[in-house]
Amino acid sequence: MTKEQNLSILINNIDDPIWLVDTNLSILTCNHSFKKWVSHFIGIELAEGSHVLFEGKNKSYLDKFEMCYRLALDGRTFRTVEDMQVGHETRYTTVSFQPVMDSQDNVIGVSCHARDITEQRKHLRKIEEQNAALREIAFIESHKLRGPVATIMGLEQLFNFQDFSDPVNKIVIEGVAKVSNDLDLVIREVVRKSNEIGPLP
Repeated sequence: MTKEQNLSILINNIDDPIWLVDTNLSILTCNHSFKKWVSHFIGIELAEGSHVLFEGKNKSYLDKFEMCYRLALDGRTFRTVEDMQVGHETRYTTVSFQPVMDSQDNVIGVSCHARDITEQRKHLRKIEEQNAALREIAFIESHKLRGPVATIMGLEQLFNFQDFSDPVNKIVIEGVAKVSNDLDLVIREVVRKSNEIGPLP
């Protein structure tokens, strides 16, 4: 096999979309993953020789990527995050744009690479949700628990340990019972929210 054939086999066995365009935004080369990926945006597969912006026939696709190619042809290297609807699920992809230079440092095209980051996004969102729940639990523990505990400690000082028949003791015990019930409700809330967090990702 020739070097070109080996290269074609190599890039077509990569799951990530890879493609190269010239200064006219014509596709010079691309792998199968790119063709499939683009079809989610415009409904058809593009191939070598196609205009990468589908000749402006799909406005949302044009608006999404035209500026990116122009910036890359201006010599800028950068990444974007794009979303697309696949069935009933939103998939997220990071797209890298890298200007290609000739030996005189003139931009002669754009090399592009996309990678699906949906699972990473889900993982990050799960962590953010857990962090929010943990912050709420910390707030409950530092505010809602502090009040009942302080009340119990205050009532304990009023209890007459020298004379258990002191009428004040009955009031203190009733107060402790009420506050203990309030404390139990707060603890149940903490346990419930802890169970909602689930295992750490």
